[in-house]
Amino acid sequence: MFARRSLLATPLIHDMIRLGGALVREQRSLHRATREMPRPIPWEWARPRLLPLLAGPRLDPRGEELVRTVMDPGCAVVFGLELGRAFALVDAPVAERWECTAEQIRDVALANLQGRAAALGPEAVTSGTLSGRIVRISRATPWTSSLVLVADELIRLFGSHDQLIAAPGSATLISFEADTPPPVIADIVVDFEMNDPHPLLIDPFALVDGRLVWPG
Repeated sequence: MFARRSLLATPLIHDMIRLGGALVREQRSLHRATREMPRPIPWEWARPRLLPLLAGPRLDPRGEELVRTVMDPGCAVVFGLELGRAFALVDAPVAERWECTAEQIRDVALANLQGRAAALGPEAVTSGTLSGRIVRISRATPWTSSLVLVADELIRLFGSHDQLIAAPGSATLISFEADTPPPVIADIVVDFEMNDPHPLLIDPFALVDGRLVWPG
């Protein structure tokens, strides 16, 4: 069902152009959405749009520290205002204007995530093969990788059996059977990361005996 994409078969210049186009489209979408935001952003408007996002290698805007915290299963997260398929990240000055602590923002964002995740149906996950291995992939939302922060919903969608779950980008989760050789997982995940405008570059998660753990 899935075609295995080989970097060796794809010219580097083609990848650069495609990724550049994806970034331009994302920035256009974000700019259109931010033009429609109220200024300054009131808490009442922001509250239902807040979501936790895996931090990955995100850099703080110049002079504006992003609001960060650590959430189960132990990974760092930032917080974004959902604007269609883009996010405006929450920084410390905005949080201060809202008079909200990182913990308060976390609680609201987590509740929003749980509500959105509960609305996803089985069609959010698709089965197929990559490199001769059965995998399940979800790219249902721009915050799909955040499902690892709501383990019950993750298990509902991907199953409770032992498995490894990779998050190559904010919008992508890939589930591998527990017996998949690590080099195969690494090859597939790196391929997805290379084709994502904002790769997360984090280690895979493991679902073992119904418990989600992250060795990172």
